[in-house]
Amino acid sequence: MFLVLATLAAPTSPAAAADPALAVTSLGKLPPGLSSRHEQQGTPEKWEKLRTLLAADADRVIISQLAANLGGNTSIRSEAPLVWKDKGYFRRARDLGQVFTAPCDFTLDAIILRTGNDYLAFLPGAANAEVFVQFFEVKGAPVIDDNATPPGAAAKHGFSANHRCDDFITGVQYLPIRVFAGAALPDLAAEGDARLTYLKFAFAAPDAPRFRKDKRYAFLLGFVQPAPDRNFTLANRNNAASPRTPSLTDADDTYHGGWSIRREGNGKNPPLMIPAPQPPADMSILRKLQAQSAFPTGPARYAATPTSDGYPDVDTYRDLEFYIITK
Repeated sequence: MFLVLATLAAPTSPAAAADPALAVTSLGKLPPGLSSRHEQQGTPEKWEKLRTLLAADADRVIISQLAANLGGNTSIRSEAPLVWKDKGYFRRARDLGQVFTAPCDFTLDAIILRTGNDYLAFLPGAANAEVFVQFFEVKGAPVIDDNATPPGAAAKHGFSANHRCDDFITGVQYLPIRVFAGAALPDLAAEGDARLTYLKFAFAAPDAPRFRKDKRYAFLLGFVQPAPDRNFTLANRNNAASPRTPSLTDADDTYHGGWSIRREGNGKNPPLMIPAPQPPADMSILRKLQAQSAFPTGPARYAATPTSDGYPDVDTYRDLEFYIITK
């Protein structure tokens, strides 16, 4: 078994070969009849419908966050060529993940995630694409930096002007444990519209990660290689619109054991922006804009530190809809 130790190994690169310890399958969708309230609040009624879908796995769910907004395009993507946005930058490559706290010592069997409910839920380039899951130990005490926009001030960026929309987390380190890579996403579009579809990321023994009680960890999911239209979204609940003061544990927080994370491009936040309908003709500026939006190559791709910060949106008050299953 893979044991999480106090001294952690360097991250392994998935570029060499597929990892037989990782497999991805589609579980399908919830049966009909669930209201938006049950979806967004993650009610017992939603759990009962999900139990039917998970079958025997439901009894081994050890960590869960059921709530999900039914809009938005919170995307995992790695596109080539890069797509220009007239706000002045290329759409950034992005990995997404979640911090969680182990309630006991356990060995991971699977992580279950769900696609989103909007038009980017599953683009053609995601079908049969190789993906990875990277694990971290999260050390330190999280502190919210309000980015100099306290309650009553407008956020500098984000999906709204609410003061929380540009907050980010400091005070923690993400220490790499291992990368599992090479499994292919199923072609969800072949099953229908691909929206709100559950995906199971399974980890085979003896390499399945082990986690220790009361420690914080994180997983991060992304594509191994870029390609056209390589994008899919993850269902989540985002409480950045709350008027409350910054907090990771208030009544609006859906999962007190962690927060969502991302890795975007080369990590520069906010990105350099040169608003225009087309990319700049100056090659030195163009290369800088491309570099900030694409992932680094080689081992640097997986050595880059994740964060709750991002542009235009942050993940500080976001939690993925996720379920962790123990062996």
